Amino acid sequence: MRLPRSLDVLRERSFARYLAAVTVSTLGSGMAMVALAFAVLEFGGAVDLGIVLLAREIPIVILLLLGGVFADRLPRRTILVGSDLVKGAAQVATAILLFSGTANVWNVALLQAVFGVAAAFSRPATIGLVREAVSDARLQEANALLGLASSVLSIAGPAIGALIVAAGSPAWAIAIDSVTFLASAAFTASMRLAPTVRIATASILADLRDGWREFVARSWAVAMVVSFGLFQLTYFPALLVLGPLVAKQELGGAAAWGTILAVESLGAVVGGLFALRLKVKRPLVASQLLVIPAGLLLAALAVPLPLIAMAVVSFAVGIGFALGNTLWITALQRNVPEHALSRISSFDWFGSVALNPIGYALIGPIAAAIGTPETLVVAAVLNIGVCVSVLLVPSVRHIGMSAPVAVAG
Repeated sequence: MRLPRSLDVLRERSFARYLAAVTVSTLGSGMAMVALAFAVLEFGGAVDLGIVLLAREIPIVILLLLGGVFADRLPRRTILVGSDLVKGAAQVATAILLFSGTANVWNVALLQAVFGVAAAFSRPATIGLVREAVSDARLQEANALLGLASSVLSIAGPAIGALIVAAGSPAWAIAIDSVTFLASAAFTASMRLAPTVRIATASILADLRDGWREFVARSWAVAMVVSFGLFQLTYFPALLVLGPLVAKQELGGAAAWGTILAVESLGAVVGGLFALRLKVKRPLVASQLLVIPAGLLLAALAVPLPLIAMAVVSFAVGIGFALGNTLWITALQRNVPEHALSRISSFDWFGSVALNPIGYALIGPIAAAIGTPETLVVAAVLNIGVCVSVLLVPSVRHIGMSAPVAVAG
């Protein structure tokens, strides 16, 4: 059967297998996200849940840059298979503790920390592996399909997880998640990739320094990563902490807030479909302009606008995130040499998550001091200002999509 042109990338078997791996593991992770929260709340409270979630995130922040070094040293497929097996083992052990009634905050937190270590090594390897698995001409379509799958499953996974929790036990959803990681490892291991020469120094620290030099030598990459960090600092803490408060006080409660988030996810699906075909000459400029609606959503919450208007803005946010992320990843893959791609990707990931804890720590006290609407307005202005100011960097404006190479068989 003839595929639509935008889905021709599925003819590249290694990518199709990787897409299957990402699909099953993302579905399982979405289910486990809901299940883990309810599992912890069965034997603890909100503080205990915070400890468990923090235990997973701390290793990611600490080890992310090291993960980038190893992903440029070792076969990325091997790293991802190993990471999936470790994640699956951590979830199996968590499920056993829950089934046996021996789970507590500390043993579950320890297992989630192991999960976080594996995630720190897998994240930088993903962008490079896609670059290896897909011909240059089809990179954008590949990234768009991966983003589209993630968007759809971000809706389906938690919903399925909630049904399993309601019908049975959180342990079952976490057990299923462990199986999805084993399936993901099998799909990834079956990829057939051309041999790649890895040039590494005798020292991991030297490789890290070389990666840093590769990163700072590209002003466009530095400017974009700094903008991502500042974007996360001003957007997600304001949205996820103050948004529910506004919904409760002004918009009718949890149903309104759920609608806003659900519509954003729907927008991300639509954006993923657009990303399969949309071609732009200046991908970094487009990716920055496409996320301006995020700042507008914060401003809309400050007013607040009626729910229907808020939903329209949220839909635009979802479209912008999906398109912008696809354009950024594709530009990164095409404009960074293969031997440094994972290390630069690790700086990208690190820059995106490092400031999040600061934002979450500050947003509440700032809102208490100057007011919720005022804090949302300040966050909106800063957010939009960051997006626009990055366009003042000449290399950001000039970077383009390099000419596609011949399609690999």
